[in-house]
Amino acid sequence: MMHTLTQFYHSLVSAGNHKKVALTACMRKMVTILNAMVWDDCLWQEA
Repeated sequence: MMHTLTQFYHSLVSAGNHKKVALTACMRKMVTILNAMVWDDCLWQEA
């Protein structure tokens, strides 16, 4: 999961977003992914 979020973070920063904004977006994305994993009762699978 960290590789996916790292790529997402760097893409946001390179698009011109502030680092705190990018970090907050990553946290929100992680919470959404983890919530879906709990809801579906599945493990993380790197795509």
